[in-house]
Amino acid sequence: MKRHNSFVPLSREHHESLLLAVRLQQGRSALLRLWSHDPYWQAQFVVKYFDDELAVHFGEEETIVFPAVRTFLTDITIIERLKDDHTEMREMVDFLRDPLEKKLDCTLTRFGQLLESHIRMEEREFFPMCEGVVPQEILHDIGRKLAPTHS
Repeated sequence: MKRHNSFVPLSREHHESLLLAVRLQQGRSALLRLWSHDPYWQAQFVVKYFDDELAVHFGEEETIVFPAVRTFLTDITIIERLKDDHTEMREMVDFLRDPLEKKLDCTLTRFGQLLESHIRMEEREFFPMCEGVVPQEILHDIGRKLAPTHS
């Protein structure tokens, strides 16, 4: 199924985030092109990526997308799960800002796993659910609100 145009900018961002998630899960076997096996380097990379990309992405979902679609979904637990993921990833990034060596590898791997499962849930469940029940004018309104930050 083709993604509704309003969600396309978020889906494009998901692609880059999935690349990061896979590298984090691969750990020391990850390909090295523009990547390091040093967990402290990875932690700094995740923090910068989060601050530059994911924080904005999560904010758009929480302030634009979730409120707009909430009333049209018969079961809003998916929104709550996605928001819980955002909270958990924010907490992990706070840890990664000043990590303890003994928990660093585990946190990086867990962040990658959570980021991947979060994106898969949005792409395979949440977006299709919204596309099936949210009126077109609401979806177009979401797209208009997201457009200024994705130009």
